Amino acid sequence: MPESRRFVLAIATLWPLVITAPAAAQRGDGGSLPGPRALETARVGPVPDSPHRGFWEVLNDSTLNRLMEQALRGNYELRAAGARVENAEAARTQSALDLAPAVTASAGYTRRRLSSSAFPGTGGATFPSQDLWDSGLNLSWELDVFGRVRSGLRAQNALVGAADEDVRNTQVAVAAELARTYFELRGTQGQLAVARRNAENQRRTLELTRTRLEAGRGTEFDTERARAQLNFTLAAIPLLEERIAAAQHRVGVLVGRSPDALAAELGTDGSLPALPADVPAMPAEDVVRQRPDVLSAASRVAASRSFSRSARADYLPRLNLAATAGYTANAVDAFGNTGTFNYNFGPVLSWAAFDLGRVKARVDQAQALELEARARYENTVLLARAELESATVRYRTARARLDHLREAAAASERAAALATLRYEGGIDDFLQVLDSERTLLAAQDQLAQAETQAADAYVVLYKARGAGWPAEPGRNP
Repeated sequence: MPESRRFVLAIATLWPLVITAPAAAQRGDGGSLPGPRALETARVGPVPDSPHRGFWEVLNDSTLNRLMEQALRGNYELRAAGARVENAEAARTQSALDLAPAVTASAGYTRRRLSSSAFPGTGGATFPSQDLWDSGLNLSWELDVFGRVRSGLRAQNALVGAADEDVRNTQVAVAAELARTYFELRGTQGQLAVARRNAENQRRTLELTRTRLEAGRGTEFDTERARAQLNFTLAAIPLLEERIAAAQHRVGVLVGRSPDALAAELGTDGSLPALPADVPAMPAEDVVRQRPDVLSAASRVAASRSFSRSARADYLPRLNLAATAGYTANAVDAFGNTGTFNYNFGPVLSWAAFDLGRVKARVDQAQALELEARARYENTVLLARAELESATVRYRTARARLDHLREAAAASERAAALATLRYEGGIDDFLQVLDSERTLLAAQDQLAQAETQAADAYVVLYKARGAGWPAEPGRNP
C-alpha cells in the first residue's frame, strides 16, 4: 500500500474519537460525577428533580400560581443562570476534546528566490524564482498517560454540576422573592382595607358628634377630637397606597416584564392565602444535604480537587503524538504526482525539567483554591443549618402570634361596638368611644401586619428548606 494511503487510513481511524469526545464529556472519567440535568428543565420547571410540590401550589392561589409560572420562565436572573450553565457545558466540551487528536488542514502558496550570497562558490549567479504549492493535514494528540487532561475534564464536569445547582438555587431565590413581594402586596392591601373601613366608621362617629352637638347633647371638644382621629387615619392611606404600587412594580420585574405591566391586574384587592396549619418536620441533615447551594459548594470542592490533581500532573512528562501529511509541488497540476507526497510522524516527550518552579507555583495556587472551596463549603453547610433552625422557629412563633392577634382584634371590635352604644345611650362619655376606636384600628392593623409576617415566615421556611416541601400539609379550616 502506498505511504499516502496508509497515512490517510490512519487519520480516518482516529477521526471518530474527535466526533465522540462530547459524549465522553458527559460521562467524565469513570462516571464518578453525575451528568447535569437538562438545561431547559432546570431553567423552566418549578424545581427540577424535586419530589415535592412547589410551596405556592399548596396555597391554592391562582394568581400566585400564574405569576410563579411567568417568573420561572421569564425572570432575567434565571436566564443569566441558564447562560452560565451553557458556558460551563461549552468549557467541559472543550476539555473533553483535549482527549482526542487535534486535526487541522492547511493549504498555501509561496513564491521565493534564494540569495546567492547564501551559497559561496556560485560566482554570484542569480537563482531563479520558484513557486511552491503545499497542502496537508496536521495531527497533534496528547496521550494522557498521567491523567492531566482527565483530571481537567472531571473538574469541568463538576463545574457544570455546580452551575446546574446554581440554576436551582436561583429558582428558589426568585420564587421566594416573588412570593414575599406578592404577600406584602396582599397584606398591604389588607391594611389599606382596614384603614378605609375604620375611616368610614370614624366618619360616622364624627357625624354622630355633630348631631349630638346640634341637639345640645354634645360638645365641640368631642367633635374636634373625632375629626382629628379621622384625619390621622386618612393620613396613613397614601403611605399604604405607595407601598402597594412599589410591590406591584417589583412583581413586574420579577416576572421579567415592565414594572407597571401588572399594575392593573394586581390593583384589585385580594386576600392573603390561608397558610398550612402545621408544617411536618424534616430531618435537618436531609434538608441541608439536598439544598442547591450546598450541592453547588460540594461540586466546587470536587472541581478544585480535580484542578489540583491536574496541576500536579505537570511535574511529570507529557507524551504527544505529532504527524503531518500532504503534498508539496512547484505547480498546482503536479499535486498527487510521484514525489510530491510527504509526511512525518513520531512521538514527542516534553518535561518541565528546568521550569519546575513555575509548576510548583501553579500547584500551590490550585491547592489554595481547593482549601478555599472546602472552607466555603463548610461555611455554607453551617449557614444552611442555622437558617433552617431560625426559619422553623420564626414560622412557629409567627403562627402563635397570629392566633393571639385574631382574638384581640375580635375583642376590640366588640368593645368598639359596645362603647358606641353606651355613648349613644348617654352612659359613657365620648372619650371611651375614641379610645375603643383607636384600639380597634391598632388591633386590626397589627393583625394585617401579622398575617403578612406569617406568610413571609412561611416563604423563609421554604427557602431554608431549599425547595423541599411536603406534598400535602394540613390546612386551616
